[in-house]
Amino acid sequence: MEIRKTVQTDIPVVMEIIGDAQTYLRSCGVEQWQDGYPTAAVIAEDIEKGISYVATENGEIIGTAAISFDGEPNYAEIRNGGWLNDEPYAVIHRIAVGNRHRSRGAAANMMLFAERLCEERGVGSIRIDTHADNKSMQRLLERLGYEYCGEITILSSGASRNAYMKRAGCHAGRESYTTP
Repeated sequence: MEIRKTVQTDIPVVMEIIGDAQTYLRSCGVEQWQDGYPTAAVIAEDIEKGISYVATENGEIIGTAAISFDGEPNYAEIRNGGWLNDEPYAVIHRIAVGNRHRSRGAAANMMLFAERLCEERGVGSIRIDTHADNKSMQRLLERLGYEYCGEITILSSGASRNAYMKRAGCHAGRESYTTP
């Protein structure tokens, strides 16, 4: 698997993958992403900012994620816990894998890629949030060494999300992650 920056011509495939994720979440009873978010405009903005990535296998786009080093306003306040530290951090958002590639390690590889980006930039931690009912993402986060830190509020909607954090570098140098 290779991971590269997303380009504008990738948007239709990225949106198909997001559609797969929305359908999967709905089938699991998870309300996350059921309101039309993220849109193609959000992905286009991520591309312009240089934070959108796609995972490819044999030239086929199989997953997508946004990896930002610009902070996250939604993370300014955390309830029922606290962040592991107050140092600069990366944020992973909008991570999704297409139906045909689910449970094959693509999401984990994108997260390990984020760790490598952190190492290259000298950033010591990564933060991510997910819906309280998104058990598959929570299992992945725990398997990769992320720690539950509390709850954050999405400022634009008022929705609550579970917040996780990991000190980067625990898997530094690993080229890939294989699901057990």
